[in-house]
Amino acid sequence: MKKIIFLLLVSFSLTQLHAQKSYFACYNVEVSNDGVSDFAAALDNFMLSDAGAKLPYSVILSEIFFGNADNKFSHQICFLAKNAEILADWGSKPPPTPEGILLQISFAKNVEVNQTILGSPLIETSSLMGDYFNIWQLNVEDVAVFANAFTKFSKDTEKMRGSGSFGLYEIIAGSNKNVTHHFGAYAANLGEFLKIREKIITSQKEFEAYDKSTAPISNVEGVFGGQIIKRYNMK
Repeated sequence: MKKIIFLLLVSFSLTQLHAQKSYFACYNVEVSNDGVSDFAAALDNFMLSDAGAKLPYSVILSEIFFGNADNKFSHQICFLAKNAEILADWGSKPPPTPEGILLQISFAKNVEVNQTILGSPLIETSSLMGDYFNIWQLNVEDVAVFANAFTKFSKDTEKMRGSGSFGLYEIIAGSNKNVTHHFGAYAANLGEFLKIREKIITSQKEFEAYDKSTAPISNVEGVFGGQIIKRYNMK
């Protein structure tokens, strides 16, 4: 009976989230070693221009520290939108201003797009993301059960995490094979992330309960980690 009531509550919560959904669209890219500074400067100049400031979405540039053959990219550029309407014109080129033209030239010269992902947050423990992140790419078979375990795990580890936060994200399009969701863990920096990880693993009880609930209905398909280096138009 308790399980039925909980599933109804989760269903109601997810319905509320869908009614006011936010979205993200991310480029996973490889930036040439000799072109990183040029591209970063071009992006910075455009985003700080009048045209860049008028973009309806927030933009985050991250450097990837840890990956593998399935997650082979050096940087990630994400566009965050508070609703679907904001992404109506996403994918169009920057406006033909001097800064926009220079950004297009630098992008074409220095950047290779490996993957484009569309997704949406399902549950976030905080709207403030730390600069360091680890992303677990998941194949989730039962979203309601997983959401329950995620919510409980987040609550049980709140004091251990301090300013660190968790996020569960639905991947709508562009995912790696078998990946349906992302579990994100955020902290101020890599060292802080590792300290939080040690606390959670050492405590055992909370992680073991989470693993027991999620292992039968989900698989980890991949992991990557990196650091946010620029945030623009954070609305």
